[in-house]
Formats: sequence, C-alpha cells, structure tokens
Amino acid sequence: MPFIEMGEEFANAKETPLAPEGQYDLSIHALSEDKVPGLKNNLVIDIRFDEDYMPFRHWIALPIPEKDARNDQEKGHDPGTTARTKMLMAKRFCYLWGIPFTDSGFNTDDFMGARTRSGITQGTFTSKDGSEVTVNRLILPRLPDEIEAAS
Repeated sequence: MPFIEMGEEFANAKETPLAPEGQYDLSIHALSEDKVPGLKNNLVIDIRFDEDYMPFRHWIALPIPEKDARNDQEKGHDPGTTARTKMLMAKRFCYLWGIPFTDSGFNTDDFMGARTRSGITQGTFTSKDGSEVTVNRLILPRLPDEIEAAS
C-alpha cells in the first residue's frame, strides 16, 4: 500500500488526557441503546467535560425480567434484587442529572443536553486483547432521604 499523506497537523495529533479524580461540569452529548433480546438492554450515554478531557461513556442497565431472575437465583439473591438494583442506579442517574422521572420510569428524550456537576473517578478494565485500559467513571451518589421516602 502506498504512503498516505496526512498533512502537517499529523505530527501534532495526540491523545486527550483522562480527567484526574475530582468534581467536574459535565454534559450529555449522545444517547444510544445497546440491546440484545434476552441478554442485555442498556442505555449508553456519551458524556463530555466542559474542560479538555477525554469524553467517556456511562451505561444504564435496564431490567430484563428472565435474565435478572436467573441471575438472582444463580447468585443466591432474593428474587427481584438484580432488577431493583438496576432501577436504583437508573434513578440515581436521573436525579444527579436533573432528568425528570415518575414512579414508573423516565423519558430518554430528556437526556440530551442535560448538565450536572459530579464526581469523577478512574477505573481500569481488561480489554478484549488483554491490555489494561484506564477510563473515567461517573460517581452516582446515593439518593437523598426525601427522594427515597417518596418511592
């Protein structure tokens, strides 16, 4: 294959840094769904910093009744534990971002452009090729007592 000319700016291309752990102003840039019937049902949220740090993703796992029940049974959890945990994490996300929710759910149309100030941490995972990858992660604080009591 012949040489590909990329221009003068090619020499200046560099990685955007991860944000150090701390509090940051954030905005939701994109929202998509990652769904495989019976296996996974996730909302995938692309989040940007107001500062020049690498954007990152947050996943909201949505309940899948059959799979969640199987997970509870396999792990010895009380029935409904997995689904309730998924719902709690979704509710924490909505509360943090000021996304309206009702007793039965939320509207994904309210996500785009939402803004918050939140804690960010760093976490590491092993990629498919076996390498260790460090990423930023959103900290979801516990719900205030008055929100939990209203549920």
